[in-house]
Amino acid sequence: MVYVLIVFTIVGLMDLGDLIKANKNKELKVTIFLMIVAFILSTLYVLDYRLPSIMLALDKFVRDVLGLGYE
Repeated sequence: MVYVLIVFTIVGLMDLGDLIKANKNKELKVTIFLMIVAFILSTLYVLDYRLPSIMLALDKFVRDVLGLGYE
């Protein structure tokens, strides 16, 4: 858990510092949002929380919504 905090702190300082200096607010918001999502998923993985597979949801979307099934 400590390693996740250390890695995200280092990456955040490197990436976010340049965006703040360049005054790129939209890119800063998107980067912060993606980093928060990645941090939450990484923390859940480290804590051995069973995450559902995104491929199952994608397969269901392709088959049911788009109607692109394969036999």
